[in-house]
Amino acid sequence: MNMSRVLRSVPMMATVLIAALGGLTAPASASPLPAGTGTPVLHFNADGSTSVDGVIESGHAVTIDFDPARLPHCRGTDEYGDSWGISVQYRIDGGDLRVYPVTERVTADGKDTTVRSLGTVQLRPDTQHLQMWFVNQDRTGCHEEDTNHGANYEFDISQPPVLARATYRADWSETLTGSLRKGGALVIDYDPARLPQCRATYRGYPAWDITAFYRFDGGSVRSAVVNQGDEVIPFRIDVPADAQKIETWFKIANYYAQCSAYDSDYGKNYTFAIN
Repeated sequence: MNMSRVLRSVPMMATVLIAALGGLTAPASASPLPAGTGTPVLHFNADGSTSVDGVIESGHAVTIDFDPARLPHCRGTDEYGDSWGISVQYRIDGGDLRVYPVTERVTADGKDTTVRSLGTVQLRPDTQHLQMWFVNQDRTGCHEEDTNHGANYEFDISQPPVLARATYRADWSETLTGSLRKGGALVIDYDPARLPQCRATYRGYPAWDITAFYRFDGGSVRSAVVNQGDEVIPFRIDVPADAQKIETWFKIANYYAQCSAYDSDYGKNYTFAIN
């Protein structure tokens, strides 16, 4: 593989990258997100109600905020502390079953404690429907589900138009197809094979993510996850009406091993002009 396009350290961009890492892909424990944070949030509240902050759109992420009090019965422990966990199980457009944790175990004073966590589901640009339910399990074999009385939770997805696609292939080629317009939209399609470093699992889940960073006209940096394990997860960027160009670059990070690497075109970033 041509590793000359990957930068292991990028001193000229370090300040930008550090500033952008605050709210990335590792599960965010405890408190739910407030309204108006940019990413829509599906709230599953302790009283059994559900609510949505924001608009769920194809090509964007949606955050899952599930209160563990909805599934209170499986609370097994072992010599290390809590040994239970809740996951969201979901299907996009009736496809393969996917699983993502919405609790996490944190260790303090030698004991594990299970806490509320925010799961993130990245929707493909052509997503039309999202179905989900929740499963709680512990080491004793206790199992309980929140399935909306067997109907599961169903959400229709808004479908804004997509005008351009930037594709970053495993062979280190990049292409822009369609028309990248002011006020339009751009899909980022990144092959995880470009960043093979730092791959590991933790408690059966991938412990690494690849994040795309982008900014318009040298402005503020934004980000989105572009993979689920080895699977490509394209995402959509809405282009401001006055934007002249967009820069993109990518980082793989293993949060437990503190390993990371970058793909940033020798530190120049991948830049596209906007018409």
